[in-house]
Amino acid sequence: MRHHLLAAAVLLSIQTAYGADDATLPTVNVRAQSPSRIDSIVQVENINAPDRSLGDMLQRVSGVQSSAFGPNAGAPVIRSLGGSRVQVLEDGQSILGMNALSGNINIPFDPLFVRSVTVNKSSDSVRHGGNAIGGSVDIDSGLISRRMEDKDQEMELVLRKGINAADAQGFRMNFNNQRNISTNLQFSSQRISHYDIPGNSKAAVCNTQLFPVAGGVNSALADACQKEARVQQVYNKASQPYIDQFMRENPDWADGEFSFYTNRPTSVWSGRTYVNPVNPDYVQGTPSYVQRRINNDVTPNYRGRLGNSYSRNTNVAAGSTLFFERGYVAASVDWKDSEYGVPGFSMENQSFGADPSKDRPVGVKLKQEKYAVEALLREPLPLLENVELRASQVRNTSGEYLGASRAYAYDFDSQQAELLLAQRRIGALSGLLGVDYRSRDVVGAGKERYLPDVRTDTQAVFLTQTLDLDGAAFDAGYRHERVEHSIQPGRFSTSRNSPNVRLQDRRFHLDSYNLGTRVELGRLLAAKLRYSASERAPEINELYASNRHYAVMTQEEGNQNLKPERARNTEFTVLFNAAGFEATATAYLMKYENFLYQGYSGLQTANRMPLKYWKQTDTTVKGFEVDLSQAIDVGSYGQLEASAFADLVKNKADHPDTLRAHNDGEYLPNMPTNRYGATLQWQNRGWRARLSSTYYDRQKYLGRNVSEEIPLPGFNLVDMQVSRQIALRSNVVAGLEVFVNASNLLDQEARPHNSPLKYIAPLPGRSFQIGLNLKL
Repeated sequence: MRHHLLAAAVLLSIQTAYGADDATLPTVNVRAQSPSRIDSIVQVENINAPDRSLGDMLQRVSGVQSSAFGPNAGAPVIRSLGGSRVQVLEDGQSILGMNALSGNINIPFDPLFVRSVTVNKSSDSVRHGGNAIGGSVDIDSGLISRRMEDKDQEMELVLRKGINAADAQGFRMNFNNQRNISTNLQFSSQRISHYDIPGNSKAAVCNTQLFPVAGGVNSALADACQKEARVQQVYNKASQPYIDQFMRENPDWADGEFSFYTNRPTSVWSGRTYVNPVNPDYVQGTPSYVQRRINNDVTPNYRGRLGNSYSRNTNVAAGSTLFFERGYVAASVDWKDSEYGVPGFSMENQSFGADPSKDRPVGVKLKQEKYAVEALLREPLPLLENVELRASQVRNTSGEYLGASRAYAYDFDSQQAELLLAQRRIGALSGLLGVDYRSRDVVGAGKERYLPDVRTDTQAVFLTQTLDLDGAAFDAGYRHERVEHSIQPGRFSTSRNSPNVRLQDRRFHLDSYNLGTRVELGRLLAAKLRYSASERAPEINELYASNRHYAVMTQEEGNQNLKPERARNTEFTVLFNAAGFEATATAYLMKYENFLYQGYSGLQTANRMPLKYWKQTDTTVKGFEVDLSQAIDVGSYGQLEASAFADLVKNKADHPDTLRAHNDGEYLPNMPTNRYGATLQWQNRGWRARLSSTYYDRQKYLGRNVSEEIPLPGFNLVDMQVSRQIALRSNVVAGLEVFVNASNLLDQEARPHNSPLKYIAPLPGRSFQIGLNLKL
């Protein structure tokens, strides 16, 4: 609370101290760096879509899918890479926390007032470090005004009512003096009690594929489906023609049910002859033993409703900017509070014969406090265009619960600062020099914790240069980064399965660089070629994790002797533009040395959780993306745009050893599938409408958990948004927008192959959200 009061006092003091200044200053809208024309960068605007997570908001971008850990947790997956390989930032500062290490922890995200999200699908390690080896995602929160607003005050009210979608309310206020002070206040809340689904929560293969034709049980599928699956040898009473009379009279002598049946009409015991009656159930030629297949649900199989899918989110934030003649200084505070269920399964994979109604469902409670400052100064020295400073402190607490009991919780306390020096343009040459510092303390609690207390310090320096000529552009960049993980004193102990006998500190020195060019091949055609060499240090879960990680139903064991990942990426893009038609095609090849993955040992631990170790192997990631769009002017009927995309990715081990090939296969498990999408957008005189369809193909490239992954059917997600801007003649009301959103209009059973919960938790069924945005 003291931090809250201090932050509020700082903002109010800025407003009070400078609000009476009469100096009229120019608008400042300068950033120290601009996106490279050579990288694969896409910006997604927030257009009132009913996005439940950051991954949902970006999943219509080619090459980007959501991790889909249930409807309440979805992180962006770029070209099959996610977690610690995709750097997630807000206003240029990293917000990676427990969400990078455990897929059931959602990225703190305000879907109501986020202005836009910028996705860099290329390796972004030079700019944002090893955690951007697979790309980066930067959220523009709208908290900081980087230019003076057009009006001296504005309030935006948002109300949304959901049908199988969240109810949401929020307001955003900006007030300024049109000279040098601008302040933003934001509040939003979203909640839903549960999500409806088209059919059963568990996939049909949980019944049809558990018992292979060759015999036995697909134990990996049974565990993923939360099933009790066994094959028993049961004596067949119909296999013998007679019932043993002696055993009927002396049942204590029997060794089992088979003792009561015989193929002889009489039996002799102790010199006495017994006449055996005929077995009325006898069927000639039947075997003495038959197989009995046991297929019971360990956790409930819901129909029409996804169990434990509630969600509640609250966001409160404020930001204020002081403009002066050559730049600005800004500060912001942001509090996020989330509570939601992880649907479909219990953290306790119960023992055989247990009552599934006694399971304790998984709950997640997440709180984040973020304090940030940002400053920009133009032309501080003759050789510098501008200097930008960003600093922030993020306190993130993520707790996982078994029913009402806390299993474990982790506090991520991060401080980071970045200084950017943009050199003055010399002819066609421009560049950026940056210094980056980050410090993170991870402290755990709870008897089920699986990570030790660790402090991580990161220091880096980087340099980028861009040569922009007529008809061609070239860029290059280099970054040196040092990452040090320091084990902190605590009561954490590793399991007997861990390869780590005594936890030790680790230090890594990383070097990354990139080279790229863009060439105009006439008025209609252009081409881009980019090469990058990137390194990533192993994260703390990959090094030190030990014990049961209930969230992902795995006995997770790290290895502190792991080496850094090294990636060599080549990306080639062709662009075509003529008469409103645009086409972009990108092919990429990423060669990884020491690619980190969780390898299955082939063994299970308590509660039938698979024992998995963090391992390394050389891996190749390759694929392509195609984007097409056509703008059409339909005269008085407005503007029409048709677009389409397709993407494909393969993540395959280069030379897997025998154990990898047998237990995990050649392909990465839970890999994103091929997609094909089309969108039609129309706008005219305040009306806007969008209809989109994305087909997710059946997965062809399957990994293994000893048994090969079972693919699920393809599905088509059809979404629609319709909105109407209404101009109101009032001195108070600036404008009103009413809208209707619809998702999964075909009400299909949608189970993305890359979702860890694909067998037990489909995406929500058909949903609608109606709402209004009122600007005052």
